[in-house]
Amino acid sequence: MDNRVYWIWLQNAFGPGSPKPRQIAERYGGPESFYRMGAGFWSDCSFISDREFASLSAFGPAHAEASLEYCDKLGQEVLTPDMPGYPALLKEIYNPPAALYVRGKLPESALTVTVVGTRKAGEKGRAAAREIACGLGQRGVTVVSGGALGVDSEAHRGAMLGGGKTVAVLPCGLDYPYLMDNAMLRGEIVDREGALLTELPAQSPVRQGAFQLRNRILSGLADGVLVVEAPEKSGALITAKHALEQDREVFVYIGGEGKAFAGCAALERDGAKRVSGAEEIVAAFEGRMRTERRELLSAAIASMRERERPAKAAGNKAPEKEENAAVPEGLSDGAAAVLAALGKEPVHVSVLAMKAGLSPGGVLAALTELEIRDLVAALPGQRFRRP
Repeated sequence: MDNRVYWIWLQNAFGPGSPKPRQIAERYGGPESFYRMGAGFWSDCSFISDREFASLSAFGPAHAEASLEYCDKLGQEVLTPDMPGYPALLKEIYNPPAALYVRGKLPESALTVTVVGTRKAGEKGRAAAREIACGLGQRGVTVVSGGALGVDSEAHRGAMLGGGKTVAVLPCGLDYPYLMDNAMLRGEIVDREGALLTELPAQSPVRQGAFQLRNRILSGLADGVLVVEAPEKSGALITAKHALEQDREVFVYIGGEGKAFAGCAALERDGAKRVSGAEEIVAAFEGRMRTERRELLSAAIASMRERERPAKAAGNKAPEKEENAAVPEGLSDGAAAVLAALGKEPVHVSVLAMKAGLSPGGVLAALTELEIRDLVAALPGQRFRRP
């Protein structure tokens, strides 16, 4: 039987966030060995509660195998701590997930940074998240966030705009209809060789405490955590707390005084490093990575600089007169098509896709490019117009 079945069995019994599956695997030679010891042995283990014992007995490997087969049919990968593809950094934390459910492809990179903040971020916070994540993406850094509105969405979009990979960690199963306003964004993440990730089975809903448990994964996947905009009681501060406990670097972006950035200011007073751009984050890790990771990062930065040279050379040429041009210089074909389809009246993103002749993912990438250049205004309900 596939060894993942026994990890799924343990995770179901002890629940997400429990350190017991890892402890059992280390103490008893793996989850299958523990299963073979039988119910009589489990009942004698003082660290197993009555509820956990009942779950171990009621949900057996056959149920777990059916769950695994269901994931395989849906094209979801299931990773466990004893597999090569399981994220190495996440394996280091106190309570790593016994099973990870993945849609897409988990990126391999020299450096991974989690970007978090409030869902109700202002324009300054959203722009900072987008621009810093874009800079990280250009440098080959994987950007992790939570797939929510506000700072999370801008971090994912910015990373993809910079040509990088991004991972969204969800507080529910991959098949649960979570935050459907961001369904297109999640699709774009997978299409662009990123991934959606969760420790919860396919159709698990968002339950009480799910976000707090998810936050330990957000920080655990990364070398460092950037908090972009967070008031004093923001959930992003929980991610920062996990990061400190997991010995990760914590960075903050503070865009002004007042309540919106109060949580970030508190983190800075406690020792978090204040940054204004991606280069400062990357510089903080130089000289501290293993040789092979440092070489990967150097290669990514060199590649980015090589791509920049033609653009800078072109920028030194005398500009042609295009006083009446409808398309600003430097826009991609997709962004130009979307801009041409926009007017002063709000248009839903699905209508834009039809007008521009692009896929939903292509429209999303184009809108991100236009937003960064202040050529489009985003409105509630996935509607857009010219500013």
